[in-house]
Amino acid sequence: MAFKQKQNSHSPLVILLLAWCLVIVVDNLVAEWLNHGADIDNRRNAKGEILINPKTVQNLKLKWKFFAGKDISATPAVANGVVYFPSWNGYLYTVNAFNGDLIWQQNLGELTGLSGTGIDVDVCVSRSTPTIAGDRLIISIYGPAYVLAVTRFAGNLIWSTRLDPRPLAVITQSGTFCNG
Repeated sequence: MAFKQKQNSHSPLVILLLAWCLVIVVDNLVAEWLNHGADIDNRRNAKGEILINPKTVQNLKLKWKFFAGKDISATPAVANGVVYFPSWNGYLYTVNAFNGDLIWQQNLGELTGLSGTGIDVDVCVSRSTPTIAGDRLIISIYGPAYVLAVTRFAGNLIWSTRLDPRPLAVITQSGTFCNG
């Protein structure tokens, strides 16, 4: 007596659904770059990056651009689909990593009540990468030498600390946060 073996076939709908889920997962992969060097060891390596490699780099194209008013000398910080960076115009920006839309911006002088040292610029600026520390951004002010924390989701000031009382002291280094 011969038995007919049941063929295991997947319906086209199931295959289409699985393919769609894969597209959503790959499209929503976002590298986290929480401080200037990406990690506590300053490796500047996008851990877990699977889409960009020596074979695919030639296919990269501009996805969006954002005009920040002046130069940007800091490496942006990236987390949860949001890009954080300061500009030499005195603003701290948060931008949607997928489409470049502005989420919020804060004028650092208005936020802190500080003015620039007048050495390089006459406004309060940061030239370092914001450091992501949970729900906070830690930001150094170029001059006068202050470090401050703002809320990541709205840019509201939480605290500020002066690191050096000399009037022309500046901070050019980005911070590093290590939880543990």
